[in-house]
Amino acid sequence: MRIDTTKEAKITVVTGSSGSGKSAWVKQQDEVKKASRLVVWDIDDEYAQVPQIKTYTTISALAAALAKNKKGRFRYVGGFSHFGNFCRAVFAWGNCTAVIEELADVTSPGKAPDGWGQLVRRGRKRGITIYAVTQRPAESDKTIMGNASLIHCGRMQKQTDQKYMSGEMNIHIEKIQALKPLEYLETTNLGEKYTGKVTFTGRKVHKPLT
Repeated sequence: MRIDTTKEAKITVVTGSSGSGKSAWVKQQDEVKKASRLVVWDIDDEYAQVPQIKTYTTISALAAALAKNKKGRFRYVGGFSHFGNFCRAVFAWGNCTAVIEELADVTSPGKAPDGWGQLVRRGRKRGITIYAVTQRPAESDKTIMGNASLIHCGRMQKQTDQKYMSGEMNIHIEKIQALKPLEYLETTNLGEKYTGKVTFTGRKVHKPLT
C-alpha cells in the first residue's frame, strides 16, 4: 500500500466510567456507522448488533479475512494477549476505521506496546481512523493522548481520572466532576471545546463550551 504523508490524523479518544455512553456515542459516528472498512477490538462483545459485522475469535482468521476482502466490517472477540497482532493486522489492511474498546486492559501508562504504537503513530499515513475507548484514561498509554485529534470525555467516578483528563483537555476539573450521566465534554487538537449529551436516538445535543 502506498502511504500518503498529507493525510491528517483522525484519532479520537473516548473516555468515561461505565454507563457514560461511550460505546453508544462511538456507534453513532459516521466514520463507524457508515464505514465500508471497519475493524473492532470487541473484547466485551458490545458490537454484535452492528449491521453486517462479521465476528472472529482468532487473530489468524481475522487477518486472513482482512487480506482477502477489500471491504467489510469485522470484529475480534478473542483473548487479550493478541492485541499486538490485531493492531498489526489493522495496520497492514489500512484505509479503515479501527475501534479499540477497553484500551486500559491492553496498554499501560508507559510506552505504547508493539503494534499499537505503530498503529497510532503511523496509521495516519495509511488512512486509518482510530477510536480508542477506555474507562480508565490514567491507566492507558500516553501515546494515544499525545496524538489525539479529538478527546471525548464522559462522566468519571475516579478522582485520579478526573484530574488526569482535566490536564489533558485543559478544562477545569470542576466541569468534569459536574458531568451527569450521558453528558460529555470534548476538546480538539485546535483548542476547540464543546459540551453535549449522548442520546440513543442519535439526535445531536452538542454546543461550544463556554
